[in-house]
Amino acid sequence: MKCINCDTDNNLKDRTANLGWCKSCNHPFAFEPTAMPTQTRLTDPFFAKLIADTSANNTLFFTPRQLYYLLDKRLRSRFSKVNIATNPAAYLGCGLFFIVFAIVWVSGFFRLSHSLVAPIVISLYATWIVLAVSQSALSNYLNRRTRLNSIKTLKILSGVLLLVGLPVSIVAKTPIGIIFSIGLGVAAAWLSWDCKRQQSQIFDAFLVEQTQFEEWLDRWNSINNAPAKILPPPQNASLPAASNPEVTAYSFDRVVICDTPEIAQLLISNNFHFENNCAILTIDGYPQSIFTTTMEMLRRNPDLKVYALHNCSPNGVRLIRRLREETWFPNPEIPIIDVGILPRQIMDNTDVMTPQSEASARTSQQLEPEIRASLNPDELAWLDAGCYLELESFSPQKLIQILQRAINESRELAVVEGGDMVIIDSSPGFYTVESFG
Repeated sequence: MKCINCDTDNNLKDRTANLGWCKSCNHPFAFEPTAMPTQTRLTDPFFAKLIADTSANNTLFFTPRQLYYLLDKRLRSRFSKVNIATNPAAYLGCGLFFIVFAIVWVSGFFRLSHSLVAPIVISLYATWIVLAVSQSALSNYLNRRTRLNSIKTLKILSGVLLLVGLPVSIVAKTPIGIIFSIGLGVAAAWLSWDCKRQQSQIFDAFLVEQTQFEEWLDRWNSINNAPAKILPPPQNASLPAASNPEVTAYSFDRVVICDTPEIAQLLISNNFHFENNCAILTIDGYPQSIFTTTMEMLRRNPDLKVYALHNCSPNGVRLIRRLREETWFPNPEIPIIDVGILPRQIMDNTDVMTPQSEASARTSQQLEPEIRASLNPDELAWLDAGCYLELESFSPQKLIQILQRAINESRELAVVEGGDMVIIDSSPGFYTVESFG
């Protein structure tokens, strides 16, 4: 492992002899990969690159949870790459070596003919392959694309066993091979159907617990100092600032309303409001120091456009309706444009992580009837199952680009036929950006 301070390579012997310090510059290592589980093993250069990639090479502020999501994504991708459905060539190469070795060893040890041992060994190995692939198809630690690839692999294995293995066994006149080819081929076909049926009930789980990540981040900060662009928790206890008449005479033409203070803080810290001439607030009144003053400025602008940016969650889909309440923007002539994540935009996306929680399921089932009526049956089933997707799962750069694109495309509130830009909701004054990212 290379030292991030002097770039000297330290092997395990060096790190052990120096008690976890660099042999060249005596800089301590934050992590020892050999002491970690294989699936979550990481090094100091790996963690340093996570920070650099999240912050776009130290140019953008980011939240700790954005770093957490990128860590899980990288670990999950690495874990998926060693899966049999993702890397079948490696398993086939190892399998051929194992089969040949097992046939030779068993035949020699028990003094049996190769023609008797070979079908048994091949059948046992094929059984292990089918079981391993079926387990990966149901694993919530692998990404959805890998799970779907595993289902395809099961179908391929079924075809190989029935269309290749069975004829070869018949020609070779090996009863064991015939029995295994038929039985295992049918079993693989059934498993592919059953695993596909269960996909809607499989939710992604983090490879690393939140508490473990926080411990790693604390250790990193204690050794290497906290990343320059990492954001602290939003401060919600600030006292309201006094209104300046000269300031309140001015108004923004746009306002982005977020459903969490973390996202609002992220956008403000990265100067999104300055670069796009828009106010940024949250539905819960963050930032308190300027909230009342900003609302006064916004209400006097007849050309105001409101952009609702939210998580894909029950509280997120509720946001746009809350913005029509009396305390916000009840005037239907003020357009409210939904630029957040909707379930239909990501339900079938194999590249996004969709965790699940019982709390989210309960909140979904308690949504107001008019909100539930605005969602299609598949979206309701997805939310009622407790699925959600957070905006913080996107990097700061990606999130800013998505929001910038949504604002630019909705300036004229035009409906684009056959496109994915902006569509008009059934309620007056409501608009929806049909794609996210």
